[in-house]
Amino acid sequence: MIRSRPYEAGDLRLMLGLLSEAWPGVRHGAGYAFMAQRLPHDDWEARLWLDGDTLVAWAWATGWRSPRGLSYELRPGYEELLDELVEWARPEVTTVRSGDERSAAVLRARGFEHDAAAPWIRWNARPLGEVEQAVVPAGYRLSTMAEYGGFASRSAAHRSAFSPSRFTDAVYETVRREAPWLAELDCVVVDPAGEVAAYALAWLDEPNRVGELEPVGVRADEQRRGLGRAVCLHALRHLRAAGAETALVGSRGDDDYPAPRALYESIGFREAWRHLPFTRAR
Repeated sequence: MIRSRPYEAGDLRLMLGLLSEAWPGVRHGAGYAFMAQRLPHDDWEARLWLDGDTLVAWAWATGWRSPRGLSYELRPGYEELLDELVEWARPEVTTVRSGDERSAAVLRARGFEHDAAAPWIRWNARPLGEVEQAVVPAGYRLSTMAEYGGFASRSAAHRSAFSPSRFTDAVYETVRREAPWLAELDCVVVDPAGEVAAYALAWLDEPNRVGELEPVGVRADEQRRGLGRAVCLHALRHLRAAGAETALVGSRGDDDYPAPRALYESIGFREAWRHLPFTRAR
C-alpha cells in the first residue's frame, strides 16, 4: 500500500537513491544533492511517497522565490502519483521533461500550460573518454577542497558568483554533511592571494558512472578570464578519475542568459533533454 510522509532528516540521500535507481529516465541528476543548501532555511517543504519500504516518488516545493515551485521525481510504474504530488504541493510553476507527455497531460488537467516565453533549463551531457587539460593564468592554480581546505573562501566565492546569495559558511557545512559530498570532487581555482576565484562542485552517481557539475561559479571580480572553463575541465578530469563515463550540467536554454550554455558547449557538452516550464493559469 502506498503511503506518504513529510521529509525527515537524512531523506535527501534516500531521494538521490531513487534518481540513481531510475536512471536514465529521471528528471534530475546526482547534482540534486546541492538542494542540501536549502535545508537550513524554512521556506521549503518536501514529501516522500513509499510503496512498502520502497521510495517511489518525492516532491520538493520551494517558496523562497515567488511563485511557489515544485520539483519532483517518480519511479517508473508510479507515474499516476504525479496528480497526488501536485495536489499536496499546490505549486504555481513546475517543469516537465521534454517528451514526457503523460506528465504534461496531468498538469494540463490541473490548469497548467507550457509557458513558452518563460526561462527554461537545458540539460547538457558529454562523454568523458577524453578531457583536455585545464589551463589557468600565471599565478593561479587548480586544486580541490581535499587539498585546499579553505572552506570560508570557497563559500565566499559562491556568494560573489551568485549575489545575492544565502550561501553562508553554515550552509556550505550543511551541504558537506547532508549530501554525498566528496572533497576531491569539489574543484577550485585558487588566485595568487590564496583565495578561491572559481569552483565547480561535481557529484558522482557511481552505479551509473554518471557525474554532474552543480553548481559552477566564478567570483565576480575574476570573470571573463577563462577560469570557468578551466575549473569545469578540472572537475571533469576528476570525475573521470573517479569512474564516471558521462557528465551532466544544467544551463539556461533560452537566449536571455546564453553565457553558461556557451561555456559548456565550448567544452563538449550538448543538449540531452529539457525542463519545460509549466505555469498554472491564474
